[in-house]
Amino acid sequence: MVPSSSRAYIPGQGKPLQIERPKPNFPVYNLIARRRIRFTKTFALLVACSVLLSVAVSFLITTIIAKNVEVLAARVHLGRLPFHGIIVFDGDVGDVSAFQKSLRWPGSTYRVEWAEVESNVGRLSLLGAGYDLPEDTIQLLFPVEAGDTPSGISAWAQGNPFQKLGWADVILPDTAEGYPALYGWALVNPDFISKLDNRHQGILLELSEHFGFDPGSPVGTSHINRYFSDIEKNAPYMARVITPYSGTMSLKRATRGAFSSWQFISLLVLLSAAAAITCVLTVSFLGRKRSLGIFRVLGGTVADLRRSMTLEAAFISLPGIVLGVVAGHYLAGLLEIGDVMPLSAYIAAVITGILTMAAGVWMPLQLIKNANCDQLLNNRPVYVISNPSCANCGLCGGI
Repeated sequence: MVPSSSRAYIPGQGKPLQIERPKPNFPVYNLIARRRIRFTKTFALLVACSVLLSVAVSFLITTIIAKNVEVLAARVHLGRLPFHGIIVFDGDVGDVSAFQKSLRWPGSTYRVEWAEVESNVGRLSLLGAGYDLPEDTIQLLFPVEAGDTPSGISAWAQGNPFQKLGWADVILPDTAEGYPALYGWALVNPDFISKLDNRHQGILLELSEHFGFDPGSPVGTSHINRYFSDIEKNAPYMARVITPYSGTMSLKRATRGAFSSWQFISLLVLLSAAAAITCVLTVSFLGRKRSLGIFRVLGGTVADLRRSMTLEAAFISLPGIVLGVVAGHYLAGLLEIGDVMPLSAYIAAVITGILTMAAGVWMPLQLIKNANCDQLLNNRPVYVISNPSCANCGLCGGI
C-alpha cells in the first residue's frame, strides 16, 4: 500500500520533496527573491555595458546635433514680410479648400492666386494680394538697380512672348533691401492675375491681433514659433511656405541633414549593442535549458518563460540606461557643448536604451517560444525559425 501523503520520497535520501504547482504569473519580486535571475556577473556586466555604450553614444550625438542647430539658427534673423505668411502651390492641385480648413492656424486664411512671368528685370512672381492697388500698378517687393528703369517694366507670359504685360505705375519697396525672402515677387491687383492662363493657387496667412506680431519687424515667441513650424512641417510637397521663419527652418533642415552620418553611427552602435545582448541572452538560455524544461513540466507556460527573460533583460539593462545618460552628459560637457543639455537628448537616449534591449532580447524570446519540453529536458537543438525538417537535420542551424 502506498501511504496517502502529499509528499513523495526520493529513494536513498530519505528527504521529502514537496511538489507544488508554480504560480503561472510571478512578479519581479519572486524573480529576485527566488533567484530565478541566473546571470553570472560577467553576463550581467556585458549586457549593462552594451546598453550603456548605446545610450551614451545616442545622448552625445543627439546633443551635438541639437546644439549645432541651435547655434546656427540663432545667427539667422527673422525675415521681414508685408504679410504674416503665404503658402503657394507650384502646380495644379485642384481645390485647396480641404487643406485650408485643416490648417492649425490661430488666425485667418485667405485664398489668393499667383503666376510667374518673364520681364526685363528677370523672372517675376506676381501675387494677387494687392487689393488696394489699381489694376495698372505693380508693387515690387525687392530692390532693382537704377539701370533697370523700373518705371518702364515690361513683361510677358511664360511660354507665350506675344502676350505682353505692362503697368503704368511701379511702386518700389520701402527700404533699399526690400523683403529678401520675397526676392523676385511683386504685388498686383487680383483682377490682373485672373487674366493670366498660368495662374496657381495660394493661401495667405494672417495671425490674430492679440498676438501682436508685426511681420515688418518680427519678434518671435515660443507660441508663434510653434505655429509657424507646424505650417512648414505639414505643408504638401507641391507647396512652398514663405514666412518670417523660412530662413531659420531651412537652415535647421540643412543642419540636420549634414549630421545624418552621425545618426547612422548611432544606429550602428545600437545594432552592435543589441547583437551583444542577443549573444549573452542566448548563451544564458542554452546554459539553463534543463532547468527551464523542468519549469515547463511543473506547469510553467511559454508566456511565463518569455516574461521571465524579458524582465531579466530589463532588470539588468536599467542600470546601463541610467549610467549611459550620465556618461553621455559627462562626455558632452568635456566637448564644451554647454552645461544645459537639450531635453531631446535625454528622450532619445532612453528610447535608444529601450530599443537596444528590445532588439537584443528578440532572438532569445523566439527560442523560448519554439522550444518544447523534449528539447529543453534532453538538451536538443532549438531553432529560431521552427522547421519540421530541422528535427532530422539541423545542419543549417534552423535559420
